[in-house]
Amino acid sequence: MTGLFEREVGDAWETLHPCVRDRYGLESDEGREAVGAGQMYDLDRTPLAVPVLWLGTLDDFLFPERGTNIPFTIITEPFVDDEGNEALVLRRRFDTSPPRTFVDTLRWNPARGCLTDLFGRHGYVAADVHIDAEDGALALSIGTQWLRVGGRYLELPSPLSAGGHLRDWYDDDDGRFRVSAAITNSVLGTVFEYEGAFENELRPREAVADAAPPSALGGIDLPGENA
Repeated sequence: MTGLFEREVGDAWETLHPCVRDRYGLESDEGREAVGAGQMYDLDRTPLAVPVLWLGTLDDFLFPERGTNIPFTIITEPFVDDEGNEALVLRRRFDTSPPRTFVDTLRWNPARGCLTDLFGRHGYVAADVHIDAEDGALALSIGTQWLRVGGRYLELPSPLSAGGHLRDWYDDDDGRFRVSAAITNSVLGTVFEYEGAFENELRPREAVADAAPPSALGGIDLPGENA
């Protein structure tokens, strides 16, 4: 079965750095997960977004803390959703004060023809995600977004939606992965951003004692499925 990111990137997958392909080419039947550990050199947000970011902490989705040289970990675990498609759960922990967790679940959305990202532990906020290969790096951008209310998805209007860009690449000179990400809004500007570096290890899933089971969000409907 083709991994989730490889399916989205398509023929350009082979242009990615081999280490990037190893990390993001995870498939559920391999019994492995990717465990990254490093530092965020810069973790920042606009003060205007603090109330919204505080709200995000209730579901492990975004947070208001900022800082430099913040230790963090990220665990990426593949699974198969109820539709039989490869999917991924990503769990990030930032050693801010207090420590914060950022969780999301990526699934293939046939109705939208792209990936859908379900943010937080309950997926109340969802977004189209588009992934490309750029000069050996993985480049992710966020498209249309929704709020799930009572089992229905309501598309967010432009003033309430956000633009998001993430770039993840392998630095041969440093021997580590590097990542930069920014979430922006037409009214607030840069809502949340970070830049850092980390080392990655592929481990058998049972080797990580505190790893949670695959996301329950693998079974819920996605935007557009019932349109």
